[in-house]
Amino acid sequence: MSATILNGKIRPVGRKGPSRRLRAEGLLPGIIYGRGETLPVTVAARDIKKILEVKGGVNRILTTKVEGDKKERQVIIKTLDVHPIYDTLLHVDLQELDMDKPLKVNVQLEFVGVAVGVKEQGGKLSINLRSLLIECMPKDIPTVINIPITQMSVGTSWRVKDLHIGENLKALNDPEVVVVAVAMPKVEVEKTGEDVAAEAETSEPAEPAQS
Repeated sequence: MSATILNGKIRPVGRKGPSRRLRAEGLLPGIIYGRGETLPVTVAARDIKKILEVKGGVNRILTTKVEGDKKERQVIIKTLDVHPIYDTLLHVDLQELDMDKPLKVNVQLEFVGVAVGVKEQGGKLSINLRSLLIECMPKDIPTVINIPITQMSVGTSWRVKDLHIGENLKALNDPEVVVVAVAMPKVEVEKTGEDVAAEAETSEPAEPAQS
């Protein structure tokens, strides 16, 4: 995954008031968690939004150019706080990477094709896992993990251990967890008048009410 430049400035640490003013100016307060240090920064909220709009953007490696910081850092978005009602960005945490050490990231799964069990056998696709926790080197972080499902027939299910995700990626989820399955949908059989009458004849009579 190619690196993206993220510009910013070192910010003084204060109360919520300054953070509100920063957001009103289109700036997003954040913290870079470095190797043995933390650096409070501000970045443009629009820059973070653009990164998130790209497929796999949340795992994109970012090269920081922060005014007041003596070095450029390779970072990744660690956590992102979003307003629960207005869906606006509130705060971003960035994790500095050691490009020579593996890291753990969640990567979105993308299911490719139409399962034969759905297309030809009337089955229904059930997706139980939409992202996978993996361990890999920073340079090997995938945008998404493609899962071809065209050969899946009715009654087929794939677990984490069945996925082929590449030699450089290690899945950390429980290997027995079902990721995707194709099953025949349950059909409700409508009862006829004769069925209802037959059930009434075979059912036990109700106990008489006690006076």
